[in-house]
Amino acid sequence: MKTIIIDPARIRAFGKPVETHFIVVTNPSLRDDIIIKNSGSYIGYQTMLLESKIPFVELLANQIPNRAHILVISPDAFFQSPPQDSLGNHRKLLAMACNSTPADVDVINHFLRVLEDTDPEKQQQHANHFFELGENAAFLEFVDERNGTLARFNHLDDSYLWSEQAGTLGDGEQQLAPSGEISVLPLKIQEFDETLRLDFNGTIALNGTPILHNGTPSFLRADQQRLHHALSGISDTALIATVENGVIVDLKAASPTGDSATAILQALFTIDSRYRILWEIGFGINTAHRILPGNHAMNETFGNTDGAIHFGLGLTPYTQYHLDIICPNTVVKTDTGEYLIGKRKSAMERHRAAGCPCIE
Repeated sequence: MKTIIIDPARIRAFGKPVETHFIVVTNPSLRDDIIIKNSGSYIGYQTMLLESKIPFVELLANQIPNRAHILVISPDAFFQSPPQDSLGNHRKLLAMACNSTPADVDVINHFLRVLEDTDPEKQQQHANHFFELGENAAFLEFVDERNGTLARFNHLDDSYLWSEQAGTLGDGEQQLAPSGEISVLPLKIQEFDETLRLDFNGTIALNGTPILHNGTPSFLRADQQRLHHALSGISDTALIATVENGVIVDLKAASPTGDSATAILQALFTIDSRYRILWEIGFGINTAHRILPGNHAMNETFGNTDGAIHFGLGLTPYTQYHLDIICPNTVVKTDTGEYLIGKRKSAMERHRAAGCPCIE
């Protein structure tokens, strides 16, 4: 039997426990698969079960101690973040995003290792640098030199919602795990308004790793898998999208191998025109992250070596799916040429060889 081994002392995002319990909240199907190491200085270690008919806030109110570090692993039931007054001022919560895409024991173990390798202090430094540069920039440029695309984002708008899921948790705070994402939307996610837009214009290359999240309405995993398989061509071939005022107005594949992915996106545009809207721009900054091939929501915080962009189309629960496309070839620069995501390529790449490359 495969097991999920959790070592609380290695999860640095929680910070140091002070008279604190360590709680894993999971589903009945994983009851016998989880092993918690009694490591660190927690005063207690416990697994609690979350079933689809029992709201998480009931566990908070009736079972979880007031001082607790809580790790939620819920592949079988949709987990909704609790409101601040329910979480309290002395609890910290990490929730693995493992319900919107399929997640078995192997997937959970992979991302637990990423979580353990995550350095929250390094993330916080990256986030602070990101916002410092961004706040002093007139606009941001999104450039993919490999695919020849360029777009401009007028990001200084007080109505935009900037969200930071990075760094060490403070008391009463919660994050998705593994952490490491900064994102911007034209609206608060709980206040849906389809007329709002990001002031984003130009061309972008959808070229990288797709993640197809399901929503809360009825769906079939087989349909989700079929659509993701068709979209996987984005990994090899760029889809060049023309964006006007935050809306995709034209889409074409750079080569015939991208025709299947183009057809799926065009079909989504036809079924629900809201899929044309660029709802989210995500900036992954988890540089300890290792992409796991397949459709995995927890790939979203992938930060490559110097950050990585992902573009989000569709917004659950209002649309059936939310599609994130990680585009590691895209860099983000300020109007003065400073890099927020990615780094400048040297014109003289230096390589040190172990032996002489000469030919006699």
